[in-house]
Amino acid sequence: MPYRDPLRKREWEQRHRTQRVARRRELRRIEAARQAAQPAPPEAGISGAAFMLPMIAGGVLAAHNPMLAMGAGGLTVFVAATYKKDWRWWVVGILLLALAVFFLLNKKNENK
Repeated sequence: MPYRDPLRKREWEQRHRTQRVARRRELRRIEAARQAAQPAPPEAGISGAAFMLPMIAGGVLAAHNPMLAMGAGGLTVFVAATYKKDWRWWVVGILLLALAVFFLLNKKNENK
C-alpha cells in the first residue's frame, strides 16, 4: 500500500494528480446535472391561518376538557423537542399548556 509510507503516498499522489483532478471535475459535473434535473421543492411558507388553527382548536379543547388539553400540549412540546421542530411547535404547545392550566384552575374556583 502506498499509504503506509508517506513518501510513497506523496509520489503516488503526484503521479495520479491529473486523474484525481479529472475525476473530481467529473463528479462535480454529475452533481450539478443531477441538481439541475431535480431541483429542490420550494418550501411552503406557514401562513397565519395555518399557525392559528391549532391555537383555536387547542383553546376549544382546553375549555371543554382541560386535562385532555394538558396532554395534547405536553405531547406537542415533547414532539417539538424530540424531532427538533420549528419554534411555532413550541409556542403552540406551551400556549396550549397555559390555556389548559388556566381553565383547570378556573373550573376548580367555580366548584368552590
